[in-house]
Amino acid sequence: MTAAVGGVLWLGLVAGTVSGAVPVPVPALYVCLAALVLVPLGLGLVAVPREVAIATTAYRAAVFGQLPAALALAIALATPRGSIGGIALTFPWLGVTGAIALCGVGRLASRSGGPIPELAIDAGLLYVPVAATFLVLHAAGISLRFAPILVLLTGVHFHYAGFALPLVVGLTGRRLTDGDGRFPATITGRVTAVVTPVVVGGIGLIAVGITFSPLLEVVAVAAFTAGVVGFATCTLRGVVPAVPRLPGLLFAVAALSLCWTMALAFAFAFGSLSGTPPLVSIPEMIRWHGSVNAFGFALPSLVAFRLLEA
Repeated sequence: MTAAVGGVLWLGLVAGTVSGAVPVPVPALYVCLAALVLVPLGLGLVAVPREVAIATTAYRAAVFGQLPAALALAIALATPRGSIGGIALTFPWLGVTGAIALCGVGRLASRSGGPIPELAIDAGLLYVPVAATFLVLHAAGISLRFAPILVLLTGVHFHYAGFALPLVVGLTGRRLTDGDGRFPATITGRVTAVVTPVVVGGIGLIAVGITFSPLLEVVAVAAFTAGVVGFATCTLRGVVPAVPRLPGLLFAVAALSLCWTMALAFAFAFGSLSGTPPLVSIPEMIRWHGSVNAFGFALPSLVAFRLLEA
């Protein structure tokens, strides 16, 4: 229900942006889609251990605070950078994502590690406060040593690659494993077992590369791309044929979309090497990488999983 309400509010925000009444840039619309729709969809798919009090309390706080915090964030992103009010309005979302991360900590503590799919889900919960932190920096007008647009885009990136992708990878892994969380001795099972940690670890390694070394960034993006494409292939082989038609169609769209967006991501990273001409511009990444990740991958995947649980 929260995601449905958030979707209506997001469409209203888009209408206001198109009419010029609401001054929200396109990357901020992707952030608002994540906060209003994707995060509540994802939270509804996460099992939190009842015996871990901090996790259950944090989960209730995240669910209760998610919608008002997302609305506050949307207002903040429409507010001029550097304003006290805009900065203050980003903190509720930082608090909600912090509560989500505590859910991840509680889940980890309850299992003492493994299985691999659950670790991927935990990673998605732990990565999402990074997105909120960069949105606080964006609202404050703090660019560190990056171009201002890259701070906002990092906030976008960690909602999708940091939260939605590990969550979907983990939920997909659940469907491919046995009751003990072990992957079968099939090509699909073995490949999924290998690419899952590559995807989860690659998210952080890419961030390190962007910060310190273009060469490390390209290597990390290459490994990450291979991992994500491997995961997409396993989804097409192992999940799509095994689920009802509508969720299967949504999973197929998501898997194919990932292949497209990762090709763009690798081309963009390769163009950052010294002496290499840019292959994809930031505006092109926003238009084609961002839009397809949002509407081709994240939204269809999470809706498909919710349909399977209905």
